[in-house]
Amino acid sequence: MSPSHIQLIPTPELALLFGYNEPSASFYDFCRRTGIAPVPGRRGWYDPKLIRARLDAVQGISAAEREATSQPSLVAQRRARRAQK
Repeated sequence: MSPSHIQLIPTPELALLFGYNEPSASFYDFCRRTGIAPVPGRRGWYDPKLIRARLDAVQGISAAEREATSQPSLVAQRRARRAQK
């Protein structure tokens, strides 16, 4: 994997994505409670895969459930193709 494919999220952007105006004590408390931590050695930068995994765990969503909802079943794909004809 080349370095151009690695994407980290800076703290201010993550705070906005979670609905906070800026990184605040409540934002950091939320991160602490959910187990979201910065990348080791890169203070203020977060790994999107870790964030997704922690949010899924907090909500009780497994990786298999997430994949099942993101990809339509083969039957649904066939129906969609036939509907286009």
